[in-house]
Parts: sequence; structure tokens; C-alpha cells
Amino acid sequence: MALPPSVLAIVGGGFAGTTMAVQARAAWPASRILLFEPAAPGPGLAYSTPDPNHLLNVPATGMSLYPDRPTHFAEWLAMQADAPAAGEGPCFAPRRMYGRYLREQVSSAAAQGGLQHVPQRIVALLPRPEGGFRLQSEDGAEHAADQVVLALGGFAAEGGTPPHVFGDPWDPAALQGLDPKAPVLLVGLGLTMVDVLLTLRGRGHRGPVLGISRHGWLPLSHVAGAFPPPWPMPSGEALWSGPLAALCTLRRAAAEAATAGQPWQAVIDGLRPQVQRIWQEWDLSARRRFLRHGRSIWNLHRHRVAPGIAGFLAEQRASGALEIMAGRLAAWRPTKEGVEVSLRLQKGVGLTRHVARALLCTGPDASDAWRSTPPIPPLVAADLAAPDPLRLGLSVRADGQMLAASGQPVPGLWALGPLTRGSLWEITAVPEIRAQAAALIRAQAEGPGTAG
Repeated sequence: MALPPSVLAIVGGGFAGTTMAVQARAAWPASRILLFEPAAPGPGLAYSTPDPNHLLNVPATGMSLYPDRPTHFAEWLAMQADAPAAGEGPCFAPRRMYGRYLREQVSSAAAQGGLQHVPQRIVALLPRPEGGFRLQSEDGAEHAADQVVLALGGFAAEGGTPPHVFGDPWDPAALQGLDPKAPVLLVGLGLTMVDVLLTLRGRGHRGPVLGISRHGWLPLSHVAGAFPPPWPMPSGEALWSGPLAALCTLRRAAAEAATAGQPWQAVIDGLRPQVQRIWQEWDLSARRRFLRHGRSIWNLHRHRVAPGIAGFLAEQRASGALEIMAGRLAAWRPTKEGVEVSLRLQKGVGLTRHVARALLCTGPDASDAWRSTPPIPPLVAADLAAPDPLRLGLSVRADGQMLAASGQPVPGLWALGPLTRGSLWEITAVPEIRAQAAALIRAQAEGPGTAG
């Protein structure tokens, strides 16, 4: 077995980079760990919101930073003076509190020595003749490392033409100067839309909001009250041989669960530990069929909201404050007061609306921003990295080691988190990423490999 790296560089300080840094610090106390993140490490895009109405979409009991201490965050939360009042069901904490938790954990690990936060953005990676890499930061400095982990997380969608159409709904200018009674269009009906709507209403916006997506589906809810245990899922290659077989298996399991008095949510939770294995067993054709025909329905059932948020959405619709349509944004034209949007609804029906703002809330799932985020472009240009065949992220081995354009592993270069979606698919949530970081630490210590 190879020795742990003398210097480990982690590029990106959101959840993925934070759990990697903290776990590596515990595993390799003699190593030097450099965590490169321009902002304070920990919250990242997902948990940096200051809005107290933005809640976690997973109960506190499932959000620990540490794979071997699954209740760590719940225990931390219970000690906070401003923790949410305990209720009958699971606690869905404010996301800003989870960001604070992550900041505290990385600060505590750094205080023990060996872990250093470098508040710089890495713009290029260059291989060293003796092995490892030179990392160039945007201030012109260079840093040497034996191993490098790219932990660049989720990205906001791109596009739009400010000041009335925003591809990034979290741009501070997106809601600036908005008339509280003005109509707003939200494109995309997933979790990003929910957060934007909560922010709008929290700021006193009372105007009508139109939400549109391809299917017109609002997020589904977690079970209210006590969570049911995950439903035991059947095994067998034939049951999961492709998207159609998987759908049939899920339907049978949901029917069996319903007969036993269990909700469909328990079936999805029971399948979740198997998703990465199933995805890796599918060939490229099966994966493409899933992305074409199954991704939307899977995301709808997999990424759920807290029951209280589901109630808020229902109230908004019932009052007429939120209108939902199935279709897409076809075009827009700036006007003196805002923007005229052309919508293409189902069955080819066209519709024109005038709104003060149009915000693209399609979220990280629809974003290609990772492709242009440093240091990925120079790595691709140097043939040290390549997009995966589905262009969901980077081409990697199952253990996260990055693959060059030739398909060969790049010694000392790894990817973690959403950048590895093409290889794992289910790798955007806390439980999967923290487990991936632990596995990556084991793989790094074992030294370079050549097996795919």
C-alpha cells in the first residue's frame, strides 16, 4: 500500500470539499491538506443562503458530515440556541444553519493543524516532472501537491439577459427594485424554484407568479410525521437491467408497500443505496434512455421537500398567487417595464405574457457551467481531463480517479461530488458524497491503479 500524500490539494470548499478535507485530516494527521476556496469553506452554493425560510430537503438525522457518525449534525443542532423547535416529525433545519455547521467543522479540523484554507481560486493545474501537480491560483501564486481532488460542486444555470431575465436567480440584482405587485415568471419547477418563491414572498412580494416546466410538476413531499423505514428492494440483474425493467420493478415494489400500509417514499429510500450500482451496470445506451425518458420522473420522486414547504406551495396555488403551466420558455423580448415572454405550452399552444422579471430556476441539473469553470478548461485542453460520454461531468473511474482524453487514469488527479455524475448518477446529496470522500481517501492511500 502506498503512503498517504505529503500534500493533498482540494479545489472547492463546498460540502464535497469540506467533507474530503475533514475526513482526510482525520485519516492522515501527518499530511498537509490545502483547501482552496475563495469564500469561507463549508456552505458552498447550496448552504450559503441567508434566508431562514430555505430549509434542508433531508431531515437533520441524515445530514452528518461524517459517515461513521450519522447523527452528528442532529446532535449539533440540538445544542444550538436558535435551533428549530422540536416537533412530532423529523426536523428540516434551515439551510443557513447547516452552512454554519460546516464552517464550524472545517474550522475545528484546521485548528488541529495540518489543514489550511487558502482563500484563492485555482485557475490551472500543471503536472510536475517528479510527480504530482503545480496549482496556479488567480493571484499568480503556485502551490505544489502530490494529489489533487477537484470538488467543484453545483452550479447555477446560465443564460438570460439582465436586467429582466436572469439565468442565475441568486444574482443580487435579480430581485433588486422589483415592484411587490409585479408579475414574475419562474422557469423550472424544482427545488430552486421553491427557494426563489420563498424568497420572493419573504421579501413582501405579493404579485402573481407563473411557474413553468416541461411537465408542470411541482416537487413532491416527504412523509409527514415519523419517517417510514426504507422498503426492502428486490435484487437480481434482470429486475434492473434497464430503465423499463427498473420502472416495472419500482411499480411492483410500490404496490407491495402500499398493501403493507407503507408510502411510496419508503420505496425510493429503499432503492437509493442501490442506485449507483445499477447505474454502473447499465450500458451507455440504457443510461441515455433513462436521461431522455426517466430523469424527470426520477428527480420528482427522489428530490422531495419538507412537508411544511409542500403545504406552502399548496396554499400558493389554492389562493391563485402561484399559477403552474406545462411548457417551455420559447423566447423573450425586453419592454419598457419588463419583458414579454413567449411560452410554448403542451400540444404546441403558444402564449404570450408580460412580466417584470423572468428567473431561470432550472438549477444545477441543467447547468453546463462546470465545463467553463477553472481549472477544468486548461485540463481538458492539455488532455488531462475529458467530459464523460453523457457530458454530465468529468470522465472518471468508479473510484473517482480522473481519466485523460486517452481513457487512461491520471495519477494523482481525482474528482469528487457532482463532477462524477456520469459515472455514479446519484452523487449530489450528503450521504453519497461523504461516503464517496471516504472511499476516495482509501483509494488514494492504495496508490495509482490502472483498472477501470
